Parts: sequence; C-alpha cells; structure tokens
Amino acid sequence: MASALKRESPCSGNKIKCIFYDLKHSNNSARIRLWLRIHGSLEEHIESVMLVHNDMDDGGKLAEVNPLKKVPAFVVRDSGLNLYESFVILSYLEDRFGGQSDGPKLVMDTPEDRAFVQLLVRVHDIYISSPNCTQPHFSHTQGCMYLDAVPTKYTPERRTMPDPVVRASKLREIFDRLNWLEIIIRSPFMAGERMSHADITWFPTCVFMEVLLPYVFDWSPIFHEYEVFPRLSQWFEMCCKNEHFASVRDDIYGVLIQQKEDGRFDGVRGVVKCNPNLQWKYI
Repeated sequence: MASALKRESPCSGNKIKCIFYDLKHSNNSARIRLWLRIHGSLEEHIESVMLVHNDMDDGGKLAEVNPLKKVPAFVVRDSGLNLYESFVILSYLEDRFGGQSDGPKLVMDTPEDRAFVQLLVRVHDIYISSPNCTQPHFSHTQGCMYLDAVPTKYTPERRTMPDPVVRASKLREIFDRLNWLEIIIRSPFMAGERMSHADITWFPTCVFMEVLLPYVFDWSPIFHEYEVFPRLSQWFEMCCKNEHFASVRDDIYGVLIQQKEDGRFDGVRGVVKCNPNLQWKYI
C-alpha cells in the first residue's frame, strides 16, 4: 500500500486546510477523530489523512511534522505550525474551532469541573498511553497488551518489551488505574451530566482493553461485566450507543480483530504462557 504521506494536501478555494495525520487503530489519534466527528462540518477547514502502520517507522513527511514519528500529528498550514501530542492538538481544536459547530460543548463550565476533567485526562496520558521516553525499549503502559518481546513485522526491535516482569508490572498498572477510575468517575459521563474530553480520551483506549485484556491475558469480558467494574461498564455501554463513539469503536475493533487473526498477539500470549509465576489475570 502506498504511503498516504507522499501526496500533497489540496486547498479548498482560497482556504488553506489544516492537516490531521491519523491512524485508524491508534487510540491517541482516535480521540482527535472522535472530536472531529462529534463536531462535524469542519471538512472545509481540516483534511484528515489516514496513514498505515509502516508510516510510523518509514518517517518521511511524518517526521517533518512530528520528529518522534508518532500520530496524531497536525499541521496548521496557514501559519506553518506543526503540532503533536493529543492533548495539545485537542486544545488547539477547541480554541480555534470549538464554537464553529452544532456539536456538544466538551469544555466544562466551572473551574472545579474543568480541573476534574483535566485530572482524568492527565492520568490517562501519563500512566497509560505515553512512555514519556523516546529511547529504545521504553514503552507506554498500554504496550504490555500488544508489543512483542522480540522483533516482528508489527514490533520493531527498538519497541520490543523483552522483560516479562516489566510487562506484568505494566499490566498491574492498567488494573490499578481502572480501579481508580471506577471509584472516581461520575455518571452518566465521566465528569457528570455532560460529555467531556475525559470521555473521548479514555474511550478509544478502553476499546483496546476490551479486545486485548480478555484475549491476551484471559480477563473476564471487561466493560461487559458488572461485578468488578460496574460503573465503567455502564459508562462504556452508554458511549457505545452514541453514533460517533460507536464508529470510532468500529474503526479500532476492526483492525484489532484483523491483527488477531493475523497472529499479531500470539507472541504476547506466549510470554504469558511461559511465565505462569507472574500475575496476568485480574478479573
């Protein structure tokens, strides 16, 4: 498949579009995609370019936008500003386009509610979805679910997670953060009566967990059980009834199932099988 990065983005009349570099099964990109779908009617301002897996390591134009060669990446073409990191891109989108659609307002009204949302988002970004280090073999916590112990077509050598103890510790971190989330979230949305950035941040990552925690680590069907995480399950079920959340779930779920059939996660399952002395199953 030819890289989507090799083509130039068209302009629309005299308007120079921003460019959003996306990857269908990236949870960090999916929160941007979800924000755009919720707000809608921004196609004349923002062009979405869907990348493929190889674009992450090939670099090319992606590296010109984000030197870390990661998605999401965002180009403000009328000013030449390149942005990366989901939180930064979403902050920019809210500042520039948040009031230009009929979609729901995702920024809360009071300082206390805004701080609560920021807490939920920061815990996700720091403790689950970011390695906070670009050096070889440093991985985000969520990587314990799918990064191989040895190089494969899905996991280059620098991203491998060879130590099973490290993997098991990261899995425990997922369980601990979910326990914290179960206690602290409100209802029906994470921050209360209104949808917020907390919901669009956690939901795509929870889709990863929905698929991989049961398949790789033999957990009970997380977000579909009401004994350990009843509040999170209720929240997840409610989100899935929203057409925009459901479409993003379909994006991620479809790719993960395809990769599952391709054997992507067999290596991690092998690590689990070969290390029965470590704890892998929590629910």
